[in-house]
Amino acid sequence: MLLIIEPQSCAPDYPLFIYDGGDTALLFRDWGSTLRLYSLSEQARPALKNADEIYVLEMLGDNVYRDYIAPIRIVRDVKRLIA
Repeated sequence: MLLIIEPQSCAPDYPLFIYDGGDTALLFRDWGSTLRLYSLSEQARPALKNADEIYVLEMLGDNVYRDYIAPIRIVRDVKRLIA
């Protein structure tokens, strides 16, 4: 699995992709940086739910600014974590 995002202000420290199988996920990068991902594609959801990790690319234009792997943690309800 691959996730492409805009460059963030700092490098991640033990990143974790938190997902429940629905249309919303969280990319926890460190205690000061968590990205909320909304409207995930229906086609991507089964693959995300069955994957162990996701490869994250932070892209600046056509250039890779930073890359890392984040383990995927399946939870019961991501939206409860956001509220």
